Amino acid sequence: MIVVTTALGNNHGENSQVIRKEQRNLEQQPKANPFKRAAGPSFDRFFRLSEAGQVVFVAPTSLRLLRQAHHQNSPCFYLGCIVCNDHELAEQSFRLLLAGGHSVEVMLRLIGRDGALIQAQIHATPWYDGAKIIGVQGCIRNLSERKRAKNSFERSSARHHRQIRKPYKEKHQDVQDLERLLNSTAAGIGILCQGEIRYCNTQMAQLAGYTVPELLSMHWSRLMVADSAAPDMNEIRDSLESGLLRSAECRWRRKDGTFVDVLCHTAPLTGTVGSQPLEIALTVLDITASKQMEHKLQAANKELDQIFNAAVPLCLLSLECRILKVNQAFCNFFSCDPEAVLGRTGQEVWGCTACGSEKCSLKQLQSGACVISQEVDQMVQGRSLVCTIHAVPYVDVTGRLSGLVITLRDGYTQKKISADLLKTQGQLIHAEKLSAIGSLAASIAHEFNNPLCGVHSVMERIARKSVLASGDQKLVELALEQCDRMKRLVKNLQQFNLPFSDVKSEFDLHRVLDSVLLLLHKYLQTRKATVLKKYAAGGVLLTGAENQIKQVLLNLIKNSGESLTEMGGEIRIQTSQEAHSLHIVIADTGAGISEEHLPYIFEPFFTTKSTVKESGLGLSVSYGIIKSHQGEILVESTLGKGTTFTVILPLAGSVTKDEGRE
Repeated sequence: MIVVTTALGNNHGENSQVIRKEQRNLEQQPKANPFKRAAGPSFDRFFRLSEAGQVVFVAPTSLRLLRQAHHQNSPCFYLGCIVCNDHELAEQSFRLLLAGGHSVEVMLRLIGRDGALIQAQIHATPWYDGAKIIGVQGCIRNLSERKRAKNSFERSSARHHRQIRKPYKEKHQDVQDLERLLNSTAAGIGILCQGEIRYCNTQMAQLAGYTVPELLSMHWSRLMVADSAAPDMNEIRDSLESGLLRSAECRWRRKDGTFVDVLCHTAPLTGTVGSQPLEIALTVLDITASKQMEHKLQAANKELDQIFNAAVPLCLLSLECRILKVNQAFCNFFSCDPEAVLGRTGQEVWGCTACGSEKCSLKQLQSGACVISQEVDQMVQGRSLVCTIHAVPYVDVTGRLSGLVITLRDGYTQKKISADLLKTQGQLIHAEKLSAIGSLAASIAHEFNNPLCGVHSVMERIARKSVLASGDQKLVELALEQCDRMKRLVKNLQQFNLPFSDVKSEFDLHRVLDSVLLLLHKYLQTRKATVLKKYAAGGVLLTGAENQIKQVLLNLIKNSGESLTEMGGEIRIQTSQEAHSLHIVIADTGAGISEEHLPYIFEPFFTTKSTVKESGLGLSVSYGIIKSHQGEILVESTLGKGTTFTVILPLAGSVTKDEGRE
């Protein structure tokens, strides 16, 4: 088919005009072959044929398309590039253009460089040299390439459609799977947009007691309990409004008016409006059962703590025998802080000597024992520790032995009571002995008193009636003095056997001191004691129980005599009067009392003497007597130098009748 165009208004005419215009512009340039220089690098497939049909110019793009190559020195005939069946159509079009046709557009099949047929659309116009037609020129449009491009585009579109359709199906499936997953999870999940619920799963709707459509577009604040006492209420408000990533506990009011405890977690999604996120992801978990269980656990822990911190000292030991936990009673028992004993061993705290041996409580429990008891009676860190230790196994949740539970029972009080009972028993036995000795002494004194009175009467008569030599007279006087001395001794022995009386009376202190020294004369002589007396001037009168004061002085002077060494020593007795009190000082040069024992000398049953030397009348009795007379006893002692007792008593008239009872 040949299309010949002569009208300039036609599209093909317009193309011809363009070709002619380009031809004139190129030919008017001063350099040679301007058309070739312009068309050579062009991407359009231009060509020129001479009047003889020789190809005088082919653009490089046409050379790459056609089989026969054009060379300047050996031009080829144009029909060599055209399929034989289309030669007639090509020749007809060529002649029309040479005859003055305006333009020709023809469909021809060309032979490509690789021998393949090319369906081409050729648009040609006459080639003018001035006003003379010297050939034909035009451009080649490869319809095969366009068809291949179209087919390639269709195939590519189909391929892209398949590629897009598959991810779309997968994404659609993912959306459906995500929807099922969100509706099957135990957590309520929703999306908030400016405070309103834009999406929620079925679990959130069930948690709130609403349907999904009822929740959509509802503001989150309608679910919150307005008077919630939860400490995280303000925090959850801030997170729901700002979208900050955080978790907080709060309480929701359901549609039916009931309440549910929830744990809310918020996280920002995409986009912002001002400084606030456009969408906020809200995850909600029902923690009502957990909160109830938490309250029960807190109550159980509080109850266990109260049981653990009972009055019994308790501690928990690890398998390495190190303390893991102690109660307050344990800290009170050892007078320590919990931090001071945690991590320490039983050997360090209560002096356990069985660690590592076969008697170790841990080894015995590991061998199958149920309860282990151990008695402790030793000095630990300068303290006398007396207790009974009980050990029972501590097992974990799997039933495996993971430690020991140690309880301690204080045995110091029981031990002290037992010791005090033994001392009291010894004291009573010795008191019975003293009572028997007192009765015997009184009986002997009574038996001695009658013969002594006879001897005294005879000696007194001899002294009056007889005329004796001076030497014999002195002997008789000496015998009378000794008889008087024996009478006083017998009288004191009889009075000593009498029971104590709490009747107060006024008596002379110096006389009482002399009578006590008379009773102890032989004893002090045996102890090689030198008694130095320094009494206050004049008589000193006291109001009190004379026998009780005599017992105190006897006990203190005898105690001073016992403290003297085998070489003997001095006992100094001094009395002095103050404004309203009387001071009695009894000092010795004996062994003295150590600082360790000094605070305990007035305690009942305390003694540093052996049971052989024990008198049974301790300083505690003397202390009680002096206290009952509104007085006091002071003691000073230096080890190796001696002891000084100072008794302070009120003067006569300063003690009431009801006072002074032991």
